[in-house]
Amino acid sequence: MKKIVHLSSVLALVSALLLPTSALGQFGGLMKGKKTNATSESKEMREEMGEYTGVKHALGVNDFNNQIGWRGQWELSNNLAAMLESALFDSGRFVIVERQDLGTVFTEQDLQASGRAAKSSQVAQTGLVRSAKYIATGDITRVDVATGGDSGGIGIRGLRIGGGSNKAELELVVKLIDTTSSQVVASERISGTAGGSRINIGFATSGVSGNMAGFAKSSLGEAAQDCISQAVKFISREMEDYEVTASVVMAQSEDRIVINRGEDYGISVGSRFAIREKGEILTDPDTGEILDVFEGEITGRLEVDRVSKKVSYCKLVEGQLPKRGDSVVLK
Repeated sequence: MKKIVHLSSVLALVSALLLPTSALGQFGGLMKGKKTNATSESKEMREEMGEYTGVKHALGVNDFNNQIGWRGQWELSNNLAAMLESALFDSGRFVIVERQDLGTVFTEQDLQASGRAAKSSQVAQTGLVRSAKYIATGDITRVDVATGGDSGGIGIRGLRIGGGSNKAELELVVKLIDTTSSQVVASERISGTAGGSRINIGFATSGVSGNMAGFAKSSLGEAAQDCISQAVKFISREMEDYEVTASVVMAQSEDRIVINRGEDYGISVGSRFAIREKGEILTDPDTGEILDVFEGEITGRLEVDRVSKKVSYCKLVEGQLPKRGDSVVLK
């Protein structure tokens, strides 16, 4: 008959032989599902980059391209995209447009449109998914993970707890892509590193392999966080001078004009927008490549006098009354 080793016994043994009290406390907290008192990622990101009160850009994030075909314990393409999306949101500079789970959204919309689901005018409507002018993504160009020396740990019936010295380096090419032309409008090669002694906690039974703290706590995860932090700064810097555009939702009179940008984009009372005629996209007649955009003329100006979460109410201060669908540009 197999003997059962209780986790409490394992912890007691580890405490006596290997782990300092603080590390054991952290491990116990993980096993019990307790949250640590670490500063939130959002606060850390905003403290690092400074508080931001300006206007935000809409931005989507796609999975990273694993150019080198790296394989390991972690799925880098998805994890990097998730980390970048979270960090961009936490910076307070962007409105994140969902791109990771659009397949699920479209499946639900198709089901509603097929007539096989109960009819509803309030759910799964098509043509309403928010668009983003730019997509952030990148290429994985180098991964280097090394474990130095003996792990110095112990294994007890499949549970391994050890102290090791892990180092990791990660290199990415982070890109901003214009969704109209599919062209890369900005890119930056970024390198991230991590290393140092750590406590490694993992399971090696029943085919399970993993780290209790997850990818973000692994050496490769720390290198990824270093890269992502640099990526957010690069993207923020690049997009500082990009135009903030909106569209006219309704124009009943000179004193009642509504545009589709509100508090969630950082629009405030007093903000001014120029009304711009639709321009022309210049394409190469031979290849179809977008060469440039010929901007339309400015026909008037609006001033915001009331803001709600998703829209702003404006008045016409100069020029012609716009029509629904007209483009406006923050000035």
